[in-house]
Amino acid sequence: MILVIGVIAVGCDLTESSVDGQSDVQVQMKVNAGPVTKAMVTSNNEHTNTLEIQEVKLFIEEMELESINDDSSDFEIEYFIADLPLDGSPLVITKKQIPAGLYDEFELEIEKPDDDDVEVNDPDFRDETGRYSLVIKGLFNGEEFTFRSSEDFELEMDLNPPLEVTESESSTLVVSVDVDSWFKDSNGEYLDPKDYFNSERINENIENSFEGFEDDDDDDDDDDDDD
Repeated sequence: MILVIGVIAVGCDLTESSVDGQSDVQVQMKVNAGPVTKAMVTSNNEHTNTLEIQEVKLFIEEMELESINDDSSDFEIEYFIADLPLDGSPLVITKKQIPAGLYDEFELEIEKPDDDDVEVNDPDFRDETGRYSLVIKGLFNGEEFTFRSSEDFELEMDLNPPLEVTESESSTLVVSVDVDSWFKDSNGEYLDPKDYFNSERINENIENSFEGFEDDDDDDDDDDDDD
């Protein structure tokens, strides 16, 4: 099974943690480099069932690392737009240093802004037509499209072993996004993002990509328990 969303901890073989200091830790999001940014062209040079992603933006209501100690030690940031680079380079979404400690759960909530007091400077996410959590722009069969979703999406994942953050070591938590697969049907053909009747399937693909990773992680845990 190919995972659409992946969360990996890099450089987390760290020493004993301290709760008193700050650490050099980054939480990043990145789009998998590859066909997501390139349109395939048929032999007669006509675009046929091709997709080119040119912009990916998410309204993140909350990103949280839950401490194993107590709720007061949780790290969270709220209400910001993640404009993902399409060249494979990561986007650092942490805005402040993460306190040293042990964190055993990662949560990412992608939701439409539902509070008028929340400042949203991008009209793609809130205008006279509605409020949106996710915006993707690109070309389908050579024609421009903008896909906007008003659904709420959440990734919640146990970190096992826990992410250990220290003052002396650096680590990185990466959320890797395969946007290209969100627009495919069961046969691997691209869905037209401009067709209203494809919206439900595309939203399901996005939702299943989050749930699919969580289920796979849970299955791995179950297998380990069986061993």
